[in-house]
Amino acid sequence: MPETGPVIYSQEQVEDSLRRIDPQALERGLDEKHQADPIAGIAIVNLEGSILTPDGEYHLHGARVFTSSTEHPNYVNPHLHKIGVEPYVVFAGDGGEMNLGWVVDGQVVWDDPKRVKPGDTIRVKEGQVHSLRNTGDAPLDFVFACPDNHLVDHSEEKPEGDRYLTKDLPNGIPPQYPK
Repeated sequence: MPETGPVIYSQEQVEDSLRRIDPQALERGLDEKHQADPIAGIAIVNLEGSILTPDGEYHLHGARVFTSSTEHPNYVNPHLHKIGVEPYVVFAGDGGEMNLGWVVDGQVVWDDPKRVKPGDTIRVKEGQVHSLRNTGDAPLDFVFACPDNHLVDHSEEKPEGDRYLTKDLPNGIPPQYPK
C-alpha cells in the first residue's frame, strides 16, 4: 500500500472548518472570558483542533470584541502578520466593521471600512493590517485560524513572534475609531 503524507488544507477548506465550529461551544468558552487581553484588545479562547495549510500548522481560535466601555476597547488592536493568511468568520453580534490596510512608506493606508455581520468571512492577506471593530450593542464573536506565532508580539526577546502592532505608526489606528 502506498504511503500517504499529511493532508494539507487550502484556505477555502480552512474557512469551511471555521464555519463548522459549534456556535454554542464558542459562546460558552467566550462567556468564561470576562475581560479583554490588554494587548490584543479582545478576549481569545483556544478551540480544539489544528489544520495543516501551505503556510504551516494553523490552530483554531474564538474571539470576542466587547461592546464599547472604558474597561474594554471595542476593536481588535490593529496589527499585521508578515507570514500567512488569516481567515475570520463572524459568528454573532449586531454590527461590526472590518478595517484593512497596508503599510506604505512607514504609515498605514486604510481601505474603506467593510460592514460585517454573522456569517461573513474575511480573508486577511499576508502583510495586511487588520482590525475588527464592534459597532453594535452586543458582543461581536468570531473565529479565526492562524499559526501560534500570530498571537505573539514580535520583539527582540521574541523574534519568532509574527504580530506587529501598528498603533505607533502614523495613521496606525483607523481614523473613525474612538480615541
